[in-house]
Amino acid sequence: MNPALCATFDWLRSQELPPLPVAPAQNPMRYPARDRGGSLRRDKEGALVPAFTGKNPSYLDDRGIPHLIRHTQYQNRIPAQIEIQTWFANPDNGIGTLGGWHNIVWVDVDVKQFESQQACDQRIADWLSQHPLLQQTFSERTHSGGWRLAVRVHEKSFTNFSLDGVGGHHMGEALGQGRFTVLSPTVGPSGNAYINVQRVPPVWVERLGAIGLYPVSGRREQSPSRQSRLRIQSQPPQPGVLRLEDLATAKAQAVLHGDSPLESRSHSLTYALREFYGWENWAAQNRVLMSGNAEELARAAGAALGIDAERVERIMKSVADPASCTPAAVFAGGETSAWKRVWKLDRGVYQELCPDSIQQSIQATARENHHVLTVGKPQKRQSTGIQASAVHQPAISAAQIQTFVRQTREILAHAHHLGQRKVTGDGSAVEPKLRVQGQIYRIDAEGQHLTVQARGRGTILQAQGDRVTLECLTRDDLSRFHAEVSRLQYGHRLLGVIKATSSSCQER
Repeated sequence: MNPALCATFDWLRSQELPPLPVAPAQNPMRYPARDRGGSLRRDKEGALVPAFTGKNPSYLDDRGIPHLIRHTQYQNRIPAQIEIQTWFANPDNGIGTLGGWHNIVWVDVDVKQFESQQACDQRIADWLSQHPLLQQTFSERTHSGGWRLAVRVHEKSFTNFSLDGVGGHHMGEALGQGRFTVLSPTVGPSGNAYINVQRVPPVWVERLGAIGLYPVSGRREQSPSRQSRLRIQSQPPQPGVLRLEDLATAKAQAVLHGDSPLESRSHSLTYALREFYGWENWAAQNRVLMSGNAEELARAAGAALGIDAERVERIMKSVADPASCTPAAVFAGGETSAWKRVWKLDRGVYQELCPDSIQQSIQATARENHHVLTVGKPQKRQSTGIQASAVHQPAISAAQIQTFVRQTREILAHAHHLGQRKVTGDGSAVEPKLRVQGQIYRIDAEGQHLTVQARGRGTILQAQGDRVTLECLTRDDLSRFHAEVSRLQYGHRLLGVIKATSSSCQER
């Protein structure tokens, strides 16, 4: 393995990011792309679309045969050692990674959006001088002469960006959750290699606008549907009228913001469209008033994903029977789950239209799951109503609470290296005061006393050793802490997975 590729491996290891391979571009006559039905894919001119573009997750095996990779599984796990050994056995393979890990967004400036290479470089130089923080972050040149920078973003709401203000000329993409990015020293389709300029940890920014990146509101000549979508976005929810995009799953809402949670942008858009159709069908069947239109939202999502308008229309036509679509909530939890979603958005609509039998079922579940003060159990802060507790979550078990405490301490240990304790003059160990401050949570610990606070909710857990004295956790709290610990564990696994690879690089 060449030293430049080893350097990228080492950097990905230090940042706890998944290394993925990139096979060189292949002749589409020999390896054409196919759609889900197996038909050959062609571009606007009728030419075959290549399955291996030199920019998608793929690899050549040791015999030189190319293989595609379903990269969505690596949004939440680091590749195993056997996978890495297989992927990089052929020295012609390049390397890349995924956006979204640890809030990292890859800012990809496309040279073809500028009049010339000189115009692109001058614009980037001006941009970096206006935002000197970016001069301290990871940066590379792409194979075509563009630029790629990495930043950690607290809040990301769009993909296609302009450097000229909102609605300006499209100049690139901010690649977040699920989006693949190619890194040096990969050789691109042009025959040129990606070149690293500065390999350092990505800097933190509050939002993309803070570094001069602004959303592209649409093409210079917007379609009527796109204009309608922009008006819908600007209107606040109206009492008694639910917005279609608010009913959809978080995954479908992410697609509207330009993220691709599934294996490809086409699959993500198809998923979101089926979800939108499903809620339209459900709302019509249950007399629920709703604003928004599934196809308008799909076109807006396609624009956010950077999918060509004609291709979006083809994807929409691929959904043969929109009337048969069902919301994910109904598919997973039946009508009760859908009405809980309505309850969360508009109590008035829920009370007026939800069938009595479902309301009674939800209330019964609330009484069963409601936490009360009892001797020997952690104190539960009183909520504003029994129904609210039930709609938001089922009961949290004692085992889940103890798991949350353990995960909290693991996060503290990772952040503060608890193995290094302060020592008093007589040699006895003293537990240090520790704190981890995140975007949503703050964890404080002193000795065996542990406190977890959540933004806007105050203290959600207090514990003394293994004894929990106050607890008001939600399912979201459990899943978020579980996901964070999983990422930390995968990050440690990456150190071992790539260790042999890094050692061989040093030997060579």
